[in-house]
Amino acid sequence: MSVNRREFTLLGTAALAATSLGAAGRAMAEAAGMPARKFDPTAWHQRLKRIMQVNFNEKDVEVVDAEKWADYLASCKAQATFINVTSMVQFFPSDLPDYPKNPYLNGRDVFGECVAAAKKRGIRIMGRFSIERTHASVAEKHPDWFRRSADGKFVSGYPGDPTQLPSYLATCQFTGYYDTFVPSLINEVIGRYPIDGIYSNGWPGTNAPLCYCETCKKIGDPTSPAYKQAYLQRAKELWEKYDAIVARKNPEMIFSGNLGGGFEGGDIDLKNLTEKAAWFIADNQGRGEIGSPTWDGSQVVRLGTAIMGNRPVPLSTGAYEISGATRWRNGTGNFHEVRSRLFQTVAAGGTLYYHILGYDQSFNKDTRWQDVGREVLAWQAANDRHFHNTRSIADVALVVSQRSNHLYKAPPGTETSEATDGFYYLLNEQRIPFDIVLDDQITAERLARYKVLILPNMALMSDAQAAAIEAYAAAGGSVLATFETGLYDETGRERPDFALGGLFGMTRTGAREGYGSERAGRRNPGQPSVQRIEAAGHPILAGFRNTQWLGGSSWRMPIKADGAPLLTHIAQYPTSPTEAVYPRGPAEKLPTMVARERGASRVVYFAEDLDAGFWRTTAADLGDLLVNAVNWLTRGERPLAVTGNGLIEAYGWETEPGYAVHLVNYTNPAFRAGAARGVYAVGPQRVRLNLRTGKPIKAARLLWAGRPLPFEQNGNVVEFVVPDLVHYEMVVLET
Repeated sequence: MSVNRREFTLLGTAALAATSLGAAGRAMAEAAGMPARKFDPTAWHQRLKRIMQVNFNEKDVEVVDAEKWADYLASCKAQATFINVTSMVQFFPSDLPDYPKNPYLNGRDVFGECVAAAKKRGIRIMGRFSIERTHASVAEKHPDWFRRSADGKFVSGYPGDPTQLPSYLATCQFTGYYDTFVPSLINEVIGRYPIDGIYSNGWPGTNAPLCYCETCKKIGDPTSPAYKQAYLQRAKELWEKYDAIVARKNPEMIFSGNLGGGFEGGDIDLKNLTEKAAWFIADNQGRGEIGSPTWDGSQVVRLGTAIMGNRPVPLSTGAYEISGATRWRNGTGNFHEVRSRLFQTVAAGGTLYYHILGYDQSFNKDTRWQDVGREVLAWQAANDRHFHNTRSIADVALVVSQRSNHLYKAPPGTETSEATDGFYYLLNEQRIPFDIVLDDQITAERLARYKVLILPNMALMSDAQAAAIEAYAAAGGSVLATFETGLYDETGRERPDFALGGLFGMTRTGAREGYGSERAGRRNPGQPSVQRIEAAGHPILAGFRNTQWLGGSSWRMPIKADGAPLLTHIAQYPTSPTEAVYPRGPAEKLPTMVARERGASRVVYFAEDLDAGFWRTTAADLGDLLVNAVNWLTRGERPLAVTGNGLIEAYGWETEPGYAVHLVNYTNPAFRAGAARGVYAVGPQRVRLNLRTGKPIKAARLLWAGRPLPFEQNGNVVEFVVPDLVHYEMVVLET
């Protein structure tokens, strides 16, 4: 049967599965119609705060000492672990004919031994699958299970790794492999062993992989939006199918897939996918390429928390060495980098997930990584009750639009996520507590808890989102937006004018301007402009002294705005030769900033991509302008104010016992480089915390330092000093 793209869209993926995959597909479609579970917030998997995993390789089965392995997990006070089942090679003697043999197993049941050892110590167990790939030998019997390239060849399970190309092939989630073999393996494992759940490493991910197998050809072009939507729907159906299988065995069991990603987003709508998931396992491991900021871990947890709400967000931290794009998979990682990532996880409200590869390598040949796990995880366990957050104290919301980041065509020489990264940097630099809000969470109910809404070049915006933001401002909320915010609808179609033009009192007068480019693989955003101060008395501009000019960025939207301009554009001009470095043409009054007050609401719009420009350059004028604007919008008031030296990320939480303040020190020489080799102690930090009520604080404690903390309370204001901040500190206040 041939299914064209329009027919596929109308049928839906469950119907396609039933049509294309026969009885197995029909069973899957029926399972997809089952109501998904609602998770009890008191269930073990919803209260989980510590996971420790040793990821065994196939040869480890010769040397694994299950008791020694489990003793280490117990020393970390691990609540759960992942134990290898995998679909690529056996870690127990299976009866399934299509399950590849392990040449080193020799009849041993390593999985069963580890299950017994962990259970004896009260540790929960997730069976770890790797269903996104399997051994190439399986293709002889089931060639239809595998992904194909456009020329019809099998796709390697490890593209770019020449040592693995012949051994493993990538499977296609639209084939019977996911409908027949995977459920059979799940049923075999949960039927034999008293485990607590199944975890699928590597699937479904954040992007739809390219596949031209016979099943996928019936769906359409794998680069098309229709195919990507089909991938999302199929992933949801399979996730719910696997979760239903384990739930039938034991209602306390869960299934969890593998996710991750960052602000830039991907093909998959993660919020949609995880609507009915127990966890959001963010498998990021560590910082990526050179240039990634040291707060990568907290950023991922913030994003996952925005997606999941109060459900857990375990963030994997590789205990092995990760620096830039290079990974030493069997070597212990840098102590400072790894500890910082673990601290970021707990500060942002995530679940610790510490991870090392190889038993022989990590228990016999290099055990340096073990001390960090014992130190941080056991410390968290001793203080577990303070890590169950009930509410963030932040009153600033930073909107992350993965739709904009994915569909928006950024100006040449720039990247879509730079605007968000720029504001993230500045909010941390200023120690301003903030929450991440996803663009599809822009509703009156969600926004009502915040005083300020920041829209860093949220280019794609629906009419409903624009209406919600206008209603938020009408109710007294303040808004900051930049560059092309609201110039496209939710599909990416360009609008004739700004969706929020009425709110800011402005209209566009042309297309975006700039002249960036991509040359020889290097991004060039173009020569930045200069801006002229027209109203030095405005609070946003008042701090700039002894100058008429301020630095600008590389791209801007030409606008016309109500009232006298505050800041105007001086067009880009040559940077050399020296004799030619001066502005051309008359001094036109082209506004680059709008700042208005309407009742209790204040709004600011910057026509240039200042936030993205700041991320690219960290130029002082750009950063100072944005900071001044945020301070004007917040009226200088903060629910949590931290003063002292250093680059620090500050979090404030209401917790089950009271309140918690987390301070993570990022003052290190590798802030935007590879792994940090050290951190600079930044001395005392004075903290002022505004409580929602004046309920008396009974006791305060420095949790990492492990000692009581003096404090003063005046009504709903509590003040104290963290005497010396090195890597991290957590202050708990009990009511």
